[in-house]
Amino acid sequence: MSRSARSILPLLRSLLLGAATASSMALSAGVIVGCGDENDPETHVKRLDDPATLTASVNRLVQFFEDAMTRDNKDRNGPTVKPLLDKIIEPMTQKCVTGDLDERTNSKLIKFISDTRDPRGEACLIKALKDYKPESTEEDVRWSVRALGAMKSEKAAEPLMAVFSKLQHGKPKGSTISRDVHDAMVDINSKSWEDGLITMIGRPINDPKDVGTMRNELFWQITAAELLGWQRSEKAVVPLLKVVLSPFKADAATTAILALTKIGKPAIQPTIALLQGDQKELVEYSKVENLKGAGGDKANAEQKKAAETAHVAAAALVLATIGRQESSQPLLAALGKAEDVPRAIIARELTKVPRTPETLAAFQAAYEKTPAGLEMPPAGINARVMLAEAASNFFDASLVPWLVKTGLEARGEEDDVAQIRDVSLQTALKLMKPDQIADVDRLAGTRTSGGGTVGKSMEKEIKIAKELLGACGTKLECYVGKLGEPASQAKETQFQGIKSAYMAGVLGTPEVRQQIIDAMPKVSNAAVRFVSVSVIDALSPKGDAEVATKLQKIVDEGEASKDPEKIAGNAPFKTVIYRLTARAQ
Repeated sequence: MSRSARSILPLLRSLLLGAATASSMALSAGVIVGCGDENDPETHVKRLDDPATLTASVNRLVQFFEDAMTRDNKDRNGPTVKPLLDKIIEPMTQKCVTGDLDERTNSKLIKFISDTRDPRGEACLIKALKDYKPESTEEDVRWSVRALGAMKSEKAAEPLMAVFSKLQHGKPKGSTISRDVHDAMVDINSKSWEDGLITMIGRPINDPKDVGTMRNELFWQITAAELLGWQRSEKAVVPLLKVVLSPFKADAATTAILALTKIGKPAIQPTIALLQGDQKELVEYSKVENLKGAGGDKANAEQKKAAETAHVAAAALVLATIGRQESSQPLLAALGKAEDVPRAIIARELTKVPRTPETLAAFQAAYEKTPAGLEMPPAGINARVMLAEAASNFFDASLVPWLVKTGLEARGEEDDVAQIRDVSLQTALKLMKPDQIADVDRLAGTRTSGGGTVGKSMEKEIKIAKELLGACGTKLECYVGKLGEPASQAKETQFQGIKSAYMAGVLGTPEVRQQIIDAMPKVSNAAVRFVSVSVIDALSPKGDAEVATKLQKIVDEGEASKDPEKIAGNAPFKTVIYRLTARAQ
């Protein structure tokens, strides 16, 4: 080899080695930058900005969250979940708001942010509401409203109202999210909605045959009425009364009445004015709507007469449901002027207001004036049967001899008389004291046209009532103690619990209300719970905010349990809570 070649070779070797080293370093650096730590969330956060890795990164970050939730037993503030969210929630929210995502990835991102219930994700969820397309993006809306409602997001108020207004409850996909949207509306219930909600409940429903439109309007108007009640909107009193007055909105009437009950005292005077016929606009509205409901020009003379006075029964129902003491005198005055059906309705409603000797006497007089064959629209129930059953709401044993007497003296069609005696006996059994057993036995032993006796079908209840009265006599504590016994919960022997609750009302004073509340954890029978909370209502003529709070706690605990039976058993508590609160204002 030549000298020059030998001198060049080390130089080439050095150059080649340097190039190889540089290439190796560059390759190593590329591996580090491109891969990173796959188990580090920040690695995947960085990849959110690369369209090629965006979807995979979203999926991986969601998996990190789900794994962390499992480790922390679903605690969003747990030691694994919280630090993770501090790293990933904001960049993922930003990607949701500004990123160009495919539909599937976008939906996955919305659901993830909803699951976190993290306020830092609010902007993403609000965007999903703004992007709502009916019959298309319902699933995104479902996840968004669940979280925004839970967070009581005031920023979501405007877009949520927009979703609510567009939602088609009468269509397949719309109906799947109507409950979620309703619940979020209740949770947030922005005062900024008040005027819009009032406008909504004022919209007419003209064609019940248009089922789709009817379903949509009822969803909107029932929800709107409920929200206005929770807002205690004084501006909504007259519009809510219009809902009650229109036969086309009968399905929304109960919600409107409960809304007026929540509003309470401010609803009393306008309703009294309606009862007395002084609210001319409402009286005329009622007449027009009820005539239209009866067929307009095709209505017969009886239907036209009923339309003229329909406002009286509606006002009586509202006043009595609110149940404040100042409702009594207007109801008594209206009762004195009313005839037949309106009189029977007002008499029934008198059992809901605070009991006085005057209301008791007026009820009895109205009952005795009611024809034995009078039927109540629209179901056709016998008016005297309705009133005999309602009489139990007085929780007054002095009615027992009167119930027996009027039952025995009932005259009319055979079926009507049989029904009147049956229900009179049922009510007498609930209210009777030990010294009234012989009186009730007279009615129970009355012969029927079929050869049996009035009490034949109630032999079991009669036996239970007599045994209970023998065991407890007039000892109030004994009856309260019986409320929670297993026999009072069983279907076959539930009359023990029902009778015990009625006796607590007959013998009780306001002090027994706390004893009944204390017994509630052992009272699982829905009928016994209903009568028990009705006793609390009857023993609170001036209302009681503290008792209402205690009952609300029971309702809240039932809702939290997710137990359908508990939730259903507590349903009657809500009306009583509203009434106790309204009376205490």
